[in-house]
Amino acid sequence: MAKIYLKVYSMGMSQTLLENIEAVPTLPGSVQAVEAVYQDVDSTLQDMVDAVEKDPLLVAEILREVNSPLYGLSRTITVVGQAISLFGKEAIRTFVLNSVINSSFRVDLSPYNMSQDEFATACKKQAYLALQWLRKKQNILSIVAPAALLVDLGRVVIAKTLIEDAKTDVIAKALEAGENIADAEKLACGAQTTDVTATIFHKWNFNSDMVHVIRYSDDPEGTVGEDKEMAAYLKAIRETVLPNGNITEESIATAKETIEEFELDLDRYEMALEKVLAS
Repeated sequence: MAKIYLKVYSMGMSQTLLENIEAVPTLPGSVQAVEAVYQDVDSTLQDMVDAVEKDPLLVAEILREVNSPLYGLSRTITVVGQAISLFGKEAIRTFVLNSVINSSFRVDLSPYNMSQDEFATACKKQAYLALQWLRKKQNILSIVAPAALLVDLGRVVIAKTLIEDAKTDVIAKALEAGENIADAEKLACGAQTTDVTATIFHKWNFNSDMVHVIRYSDDPEGTVGEDKEMAAYLKAIRETVLPNGNITEESIATAKETIEEFELDLDRYEMALEKVLAS
């Protein structure tokens, strides 16, 4: 199924990019187990604890994440059960998916003049903004929060492709000229970040709604209904947090234009943004 999807949606992708997408490893078994628990509507918090605790490395990753200064906890969390009770299954699932980047990818974003730390910070801020903004909209949160964390994963694969094809200056020149990064990516390798991420997610058999929302997060008008709303939320989140993790007055203004255009919840956005900026 993944190969069919890749064939249909990879028209125009360079051969190097196609090969790099095919080379992306499958999800670790522990991550698949956590995802299965999350998708089971009858599962409990203890089921999630049991799934996570089977992988000591995953336990360490989650505890490292929940104790990050970003979340401003007053005490250190030392047990996974505490973390899951405090943050909930949605957030823990998002942290688990984040472990995929750390374990499965060699991150070199030099074509974007971006460090690994800057990339990680941007991903985490996007996820935190989603978790705070959409906490009252559980049906949307379950799709948008992990999408916000991992939507730029395709950028890692594109960077690898540009390095191998000796096109490392394409994105840098576009950034210097103030041009659209997605357009520069398509010019350099035939696809933009969201196309590549959506293709990888499909390969991993992720929720089809998440794949769809990521693919249309650059252009929510390309889809309809709740998918359009979720794609618009994701678009506004990505506009708020710049690729290097910075949040500026200009990026907030751009996001607010999207929020107004698609009639998203501005009041909760501002409350969520305040928490992200204070972290």
